[in-house]
Amino acid sequence: MIFDLGIILVFILYLIAWIIIPGLFVTDGLTRMRAVAFRRLLMGFFVGTVLLACLYFLESFMRIKGLIAILPPACSILIIIYWWRHDRQRLRLDFRGHGRDYLILFLFIYLASFLSFQLKYINALGGQTTQVYHDYLFHTGNIAALSRSYPNMDIRVDGLVFYYHYFFELVFAMCKRIFGFDAFALYMNCNAIMSALPLTLSLGILADRIGEKRDHRLIYLFGLLISCIGIFPLNVVGAVTPLSWLNNHLFTNGNAIGLALSLSILTIDYLAWIWNKEFSLRAMLVLYMLAVAATGFKGTTAALLVGIAWSVFIIELAITRSFKIQKVYYPLGLSIGFLLNYLFVAVGPSPSGSNNRAMVLSPEGTLASSRMGQLITKLGFDYMSFPWVVIGIIGCIILIVGPLILPFGGFCYKKFKTLIKEKEIGDIFDWFAIGSVIMGLIGFVAFSVPGFSQVYFVLTNAGFIFYGAMRFAKDGPKLFRIYTRAALILGACLLVLDMGLYVKSATDQWRVYDTEAGDADHLVDKDTMEAYLWIKDNTESDALLAVDRLSENLDYRSIYFYCSAFSERQIFLEGYDYSDIDSDRIEALKSMNERFYSKNFDVAMSAMDLAGVDYLVVTKHSHPHYQENSDRLTLVFENDAVKIYKNVEEAKGLGNFKTSK
Repeated sequence: MIFDLGIILVFILYLIAWIIIPGLFVTDGLTRMRAVAFRRLLMGFFVGTVLLACLYFLESFMRIKGLIAILPPACSILIIIYWWRHDRQRLRLDFRGHGRDYLILFLFIYLASFLSFQLKYINALGGQTTQVYHDYLFHTGNIAALSRSYPNMDIRVDGLVFYYHYFFELVFAMCKRIFGFDAFALYMNCNAIMSALPLTLSLGILADRIGEKRDHRLIYLFGLLISCIGIFPLNVVGAVTPLSWLNNHLFTNGNAIGLALSLSILTIDYLAWIWNKEFSLRAMLVLYMLAVAATGFKGTTAALLVGIAWSVFIIELAITRSFKIQKVYYPLGLSIGFLLNYLFVAVGPSPSGSNNRAMVLSPEGTLASSRMGQLITKLGFDYMSFPWVVIGIIGCIILIVGPLILPFGGFCYKKFKTLIKEKEIGDIFDWFAIGSVIMGLIGFVAFSVPGFSQVYFVLTNAGFIFYGAMRFAKDGPKLFRIYTRAALILGACLLVLDMGLYVKSATDQWRVYDTEAGDADHLVDKDTMEAYLWIKDNTESDALLAVDRLSENLDYRSIYFYCSAFSERQIFLEGYDYSDIDSDRIEALKSMNERFYSKNFDVAMSAMDLAGVDYLVVTKHSHPHYQENSDRLTLVFENDAVKIYKNVEEAKGLGNFKTSK
């Protein structure tokens, strides 16, 4: 069983002592704001993550063992002692009398995340067959690679610099480096905490800004139901299940969307707080770190934050004709934080874009993936021709936002009407929220990314859609208030139904574990998993493996991450679709990988020596009749599905390990 309470408790301690307390100390000192608990904790979490990542970089660069293991908790102890003696107010967490509501909200999101994520894989390694969603194996492999050093190479493609928005995995990786946990077990047990904590705190920020205390409980309990913002959004716009997009995106953080959403809310909240204040270099430094965090967790989120900051600055300047230099510095600080992290960490200076994830400026991907495009096609028209392309885009926008598009539209209309007629800007947070949603919707319909990833532009803005809708429902016509609450209630019902679907999905997956894998490309049998886990426990941590299962034959993507994820070893070549590698190099690596299994002794050994391969993994799935023909290949593991050979001149260190049914 994957569930491990000890790992969960240690991870909570790690978040507090290694990340949040140092982050709180720095942000409290820089901002000098006595914010309520949800703002302080959320900012401490993200800034603390950046600080720990910087410390980890120093540890890796200077090769100082134990730096992140010892220094952060030692500093946390000193910080607590200092606060106790000089500023005990810092030790208090002021939830403004609603601490119980936040606890309920946290536990509910944690439960939803557990049901939709961990429950499905709790018995993943206990049956005849293992099947794990490829994104989760991808993240597990990243955790294993990043736990060795930071930055690191791509664990699936030897010699390839690893570029990805991977701060999500980095949080787990640093914990693994400190405590030595298994990467998959750590990810499975602690992802629900990473889903629930930031999201709960960010919704507290929205609730505080919406105001009206008598509605707080309603906001807390329904604010998390951001699924109601897009009731059937992916169901109508493309996917079939679940009813909301919470399953693989918000509650499970499969793609760090919940963290990106939380960062969007926090950054704009902080930007609005400092916008009209006297310029402070300290404030700009905090903003810079938030931009770095946003880029590291989700690049599209940071790009939107930069774009909206400059847009608000330009529009406000045009309306007020009052130039204030600090309002240039703040968008500039966001831009620098985004560009530096984007160019040197998240994406790299020259991304190939040949890994089937290239972004194209066109609405075709959105229309092709959506029910709108399918409907127009069934009517006998080309959805890319005029006027159908316009009709399709408008339909996609309405469907992805869902029923709250009406009160949110009313909120936008009211703000623009006041701006045009009275030249009054009002709360700058409102304009950041409106601008971010508009830019996100433009990104959603204007760009095409394989896998429908352009939807992320909208998903990370879901909190602002909710905010605008609730603001208008609170202050607007009674009819809109009734309509909005009805939509929220419907959203609550759908979420409950979703949670039922999570349980059904989990139990359906459990049945897969008890069946035989056979020759299915997307299933891994028990013996193969035994081999991968044996590698993790019995080979050198810096060993290079060659494997003969490179991909699943499921769709256009070349994905298969089981060996890298569970062996936690560098692979010469494995599922390469998510790596920035051009097609020519892919073909060259595939050709080289096949030479490792050549019947010709000279060809095989020359290729292995050239590549520096230490272990050759041979599966009956891919090479059922393979026979070693070299004295340098020493059999070190064998069962009914896999043979593992060590490339040595003479067998040393490892004895022959053989199992059979």
